[in-house]
Amino acid sequence: MSNPIPTLLFAGLGAMGYGMASHLLRSGFPIIGYDIYQPSMLKLVSEGGGSANTPREAAKDVDMMIVMVANHLQATPLLFDPTTGAVAGLKNSATVIICSTVAPAYIKHLESHLHELGRSDIRLIDAPVSGGAARAANGSLSIFSSGDDKALFAPHVQSILASLSDGRKLYHVPGGLGGGSRAKLIHQIFAGVNIGMASEAMGLAAAAGLDTGRVFGEVCRGEGASWIFGNRVPFMLDPGRGRYSAVTIIAKDVGIITATAGEERFPLPMVGVAEQLYKSAISAGWGGEDDCVVVRLFLPGRPDLVRERAGKAEVGDGGARGGICAGDIEDLMVGVHLATMSEAMAFCEVLGIDADLMHDIVSNAAGASKVFEQYFGQMKKGGWGLKGVEGVEEIRNRLVSAAFSIGRFYGDQANGMCVDEHSSKGWGAAISAVSLVGSVAGIS
Repeated sequence: MSNPIPTLLFAGLGAMGYGMASHLLRSGFPIIGYDIYQPSMLKLVSEGGGSANTPREAAKDVDMMIVMVANHLQATPLLFDPTTGAVAGLKNSATVIICSTVAPAYIKHLESHLHELGRSDIRLIDAPVSGGAARAANGSLSIFSSGDDKALFAPHVQSILASLSDGRKLYHVPGGLGGGSRAKLIHQIFAGVNIGMASEAMGLAAAAGLDTGRVFGEVCRGEGASWIFGNRVPFMLDPGRGRYSAVTIIAKDVGIITATAGEERFPLPMVGVAEQLYKSAISAGWGGEDDCVVVRLFLPGRPDLVRERAGKAEVGDGGARGGICAGDIEDLMVGVHLATMSEAMAFCEVLGIDADLMHDIVSNAAGASKVFEQYFGQMKKGGWGLKGVEGVEEIRNRLVSAAFSIGRFYGDQANGMCVDEHSSKGWGAAISAVSLVGSVAGIS
């Protein structure tokens, strides 16, 4: 006789969380929703779910809990508040699935704290998700799951994770609790750098007087293509498309990466540049806007220039200002992808994540790029440097040439313009990025 479907407490009904909760509800799982924003709970109730005034009130009636709040600062009181926290109300041997993106160290902290409270009976699963609100609502997320095998592979746990995910993208990461968060962290290195690079590339194209629509098409068809570039640049070309993902979200993820790298004493220079871009955007008051607004940092006083230059004839001597062409931008993209793969996959080894598993994850998610697919095998053999990569001298020559042209262009622009504080941060970050990409020639 099969066990009845368990009732779930779903805590965190934001853009992605609500989509996940409503999808589970439609899939036949009884859901009690909790969020500090009352309208989200009322909406879930209107669809047939339940609600509760506090996490503890809901916890006493459930066998499983899914946590999908924004960060660890929200997760801690949700679980452990002395008056309203869910843990004190959970049944014996209840399961808690952490789907929020948090640091691997925080997952281990949760495990330790449960032991300290005498609740080692609670089965903790680390299963961060990726894919955005639309995929959350239709059950096609990428999920990076880890934990004790007995808890992780319990039938109801697997049925819930399978319901929420694209079957090809439900990953079971070996190594015990925290493996899922480590894998998500590595993937977000690619995503975090590529979002910033897409903004720099299109800002450069617009400032150089290029047809930004044509540059977008050429990069998407060329060696510098990436999933992020193809997904985010349309929001720069047409800001009326709305918001895909806020700056604060990728800033949070990149902050987790740099903090974890600091704990491991591992340098991540490309991620460090990207983090400064997101901090500058938040300081400018853009944190709640789509992360493609980072392009404004590269266009001081001309925030809509990417849109305005789409479909326009190129201007300046030789077709563009400063001699910049679409090929320079593509070479810059290639350099970013190579440098990012080098540091991300080397860090992947430090964190104990299997490289081939990570290849599968990145290739099928937002971190994907043509460079990643083309050079993964060769760079793996060379210890994640360029040593042994076919055509390495040509790659280096192209990067040196592109970095020189672009660095000179940025220098001319910065010297010839009066910029405000936030804009000057953007130019400084741009010049740093070009310098880092040029240094790919030294990877061996």
